[in-house]
Amino acid sequence: MHINIDDIPGKEIAPGVVERVLMRPEEGDDAGMISAYHYTLTDGGTLTIEKEMTEFQHYIISGRTTRGGADISLFSPAGTHDPVNQAKGFRAQRFTHAGEGEARIFTVAYKVPRPAFRWAKSRSKHLFQVLSPHQTGIGYTQIFTEEEHAIMGALRFHAVDIQTHPPGQHKGGFDEEGGYRGHRNPEEIMFFLRGTGKAMAEGVLYDVHPGSYLYTREGTLHGIWNPTDDILEYICMECIEHDKCWTEKGYHGQVRPAPWT
Repeated sequence: MHINIDDIPGKEIAPGVVERVLMRPEEGDDAGMISAYHYTLTDGGTLTIEKEMTEFQHYIISGRTTRGGADISLFSPAGTHDPVNQAKGFRAQRFTHAGEGEARIFTVAYKVPRPAFRWAKSRSKHLFQVLSPHQTGIGYTQIFTEEEHAIMGALRFHAVDIQTHPPGQHKGGFDEEGGYRGHRNPEEIMFFLRGTGKAMAEGVLYDVHPGSYLYTREGTLHGIWNPTDDILEYICMECIEHDKCWTEKGYHGQVRPAPWT
């Protein structure tokens, strides 16, 4: 599926907080499990999200916010991951606008069947390096690696990258007849931050630009192409079943019950 925030009317859900729903739970690969949102915070507004048994991946696109008294987006974009641990099970997510301009947050929520580990903790990480527009290949800047998500207690979120395509670069390639070949990944979400380009998913070609949201189901053929003279940049999130993934790695393909079950 593809949608752009320009096509979604904003709804003020609290003073100084505007919400746009990019994807509803019933639209995901596993119906009722995954949803995505875009928030705009102004005038000291506080965003409060309360969902039971849900892990969150937040990306601070721009602006300045505080959380629990800590500034998580002072000098650069930042990512925040919140697992569900056994001690809490339910935790309100709160971000407060702090600064002159508006703050924008991209949030993906994934409902999970059980808590992770009792020591699973929230983590924030800043993106201190954005690749140069003069690069010649597709750039990948990881905010959270697969291993970091697993250690933090993620059950569904797998990795968060900022991917940068210089002019003419494509991810997925072309076939012998010039058609878009594409590639396949786990369940994946892309939110475009700058530039314009083309995105293909399930055989449909879309025009993408800042604010475009693209969702592809697990194994769906898809790809990104930058036919322009400017940089194309987007945040990319993948979702898997960590229980199966890491168990298979640890036991050479033989899935065994995890020790905490």
